[in-house]
Amino acid sequence: METKDLFACEIGKLNENQRQLLKDTLRFGEWGDGSMEFLDENGNVETVMSIGFCTNDAKMAGNFSGRQVSAMFRGMYGKLCPSRTGRLFTHCSNWWGDGRGDMLFIRSDYYDQAMSWANEPNK
Repeated sequence: METKDLFACEIGKLNENQRQLLKDTLRFGEWGDGSMEFLDENGNVETVMSIGFCTNDAKMAGNFSGRQVSAMFRGMYGKLCPSRTGRLFTHCSNWWGDGRGDMLFIRSDYYDQAMSWANEPNK
């Protein structure tokens, strides 16, 4: 599947509020890069470069409270990265080990497309 099509397919799994929360996370939560596990096109785990985003930082956009962010992401993880690992997104719960927040990682190959989408005005 072509990169653009796969991204659109994954984003299409989310409802309007979830898409806004993902945009907020991409715009305000960028943290850094690193190798993470994702699923390949055959469902096998592979380790690739990714960009990480702190999900708690999404609240800085002002669209959702901290509690809303947490609750909404629980539903989003099931759609984007069941069992914590997905095609485009990987989730790591309690990244710092002290309850301060989760991280959402996106394959680095999709970073530019994701950021372009995140900065588009909502329709």
